[in-house]
Amino acid sequence: MKNWLRLAVLAVCLVLPSVAKAGAWPQTGGDTQVIITYEPGSADEGFDASGDKTVALDRWKQNNLSVFIDHGVTEHLTLTAKVNYRDYTTGPEHFSGLSSIEAGGRWTLKRTDDFVFALGATVEGFGKGRRNDYDMSSAGGTDYDLRVYAGKSFTLLGKNAFVDLQAARHLRQYEANEWRLDATLGVKPSPQWMVMAQVFAGRTDKAAWGYAQWANTELSVVRRFGPQQQTSLQLGLRQTAAGRNVPAVQAVVVSLWKTF
Repeated sequence: MKNWLRLAVLAVCLVLPSVAKAGAWPQTGGDTQVIITYEPGSADEGFDASGDKTVALDRWKQNNLSVFIDHGVTEHLTLTAKVNYRDYTTGPEHFSGLSSIEAGGRWTLKRTDDFVFALGATVEGFGKGRRNDYDMSSAGGTDYDLRVYAGKSFTLLGKNAFVDLQAARHLRQYEANEWRLDATLGVKPSPQWMVMAQVFAGRTDKAAWGYAQWANTELSVVRRFGPQQQTSLQLGLRQTAAGRNVPAVQAVVVSLWKTF
């Protein structure tokens, strides 16, 4: 497989879920959070198999739109669902439509005033477009994500802050499985504002042609609105800081969070 085509095949889902989805803290029983996220991105270079940014890419653009729902059932159980719509052009290939639907949940094993530990699982299927970093558009199949969450709140320079860590094993029906490790540091300078610094990293198991690695960094600002702060707007920038056999993506993140 040529380098440019391999990178195009690997490209679409490097924009990984934000902390709004992956956070360890459960949703309050009976409450529902809806998150609508739009992520336009592009790349004109890619990382080769040695991790050097030496591969020139032509016409690599993506526009991802997702709707995520987080519903608290009990103090321990939170159900989740997500619909992913993608529009992308990678070299000669173009796709626009439903890429996947996800459903699952998190189970909180331990929670204190400043710490939470949880386990989660999701099932992903349907759709016709690329679903993951290394997908061909026709890969399809059913995928499973098994995840461990840990969250800790604390005070940083007199301001409320938190750290959220997660590790996941992503199992594929037709493509290589992968490991994921995500970390988020959030600081709240005021009740209405939050700043988040995030790292989304991972690697695939070895496939027939090789494997992929990625480390994405994201910096975003969240503004809360309303008397009970039930509506939030997130604006952020994301880029691929390092990787192997992946494009060097630059993306904008725009998310609207609403709790009912």
